[in-house]
Amino acid sequence: MYIKPAVSALTLLMLTALGGCGGGGGTTVAGGTTVASPQGVYQGTFSNGGSHNTLILENNQFYTIYGSTVAGAFSVEGFLQGNGNASGGNFTASDVKDATAAGQLLTGTLSASYTASNNLTGTLTEGSNTVNFTGTPLLASVYDYNAAANLSDIAGTWNTTSLRGFASTFTIAASGAFTATSGACAFNGSFKPRSSGKNVFDVTMTFGPAPCVLPGQTLAGIGIDFMLNNGKRQLLIAGLDASRTSSAGFFGTR
Repeated sequence: MYIKPAVSALTLLMLTALGGCGGGGGTTVAGGTTVASPQGVYQGTFSNGGSHNTLILENNQFYTIYGSTVAGAFSVEGFLQGNGNASGGNFTASDVKDATAAGQLLTGTLSASYTASNNLTGTLTEGSNTVNFTGTPLLASVYDYNAAANLSDIAGTWNTTSLRGFASTFTIAASGAFTATSGACAFNGSFKPRSSGKNVFDVTMTFGPAPCVLPGQTLAGIGIDFMLNNGKRQLLIAGLDASRTSSAGFFGTR
């Protein structure tokens, strides 16, 4: 997410149709109050009028995919990724990366608090710009974070758009292995259900030589699929390389 100055409107939205709730164990804070783990999917608003959804995994790594809803599906404009720390109801990350549609990787920090009812409140800062946000869990009836990811839901062909705006086609085997093309660029990789049993795929993708934008590079990240209100499924993919200096994202419906 590029945090625009206060005079500009921010549109930040991840996985608009998704729902879910935090899961996992808890921790005891002062006074004996048990605070649930922050993991799960949150939807909420930013202080400058934007909206968001944030996925926090069981290892406190998080992704926020932002953009807008077009014809009932989610159109991605970028994503945030960070490695957080959760303790006593506080969630912080000092290494936030913001992958934009222009190919930039901006840096930032996040500081938040979470409660036993899985409310999330905090601030996101990039440079001199800061926005406040709140978030609440979404309904498991739409996207059940605590269910295991199912490869049969994504097997087959997906026509997607890359974060940089290029048409891309994924062909995913029943095993989760995939081949993909984007114009004259060919790449491949795999989707694997997350070992935690949560409803998230671990994704790796390796790009071929030029004219691929990231020739020869291997990226890793997440994939999530979910049902839209119109009965179609949507697939969202976000990844970074090991040094977190290159990024790629894809989204599509079928």
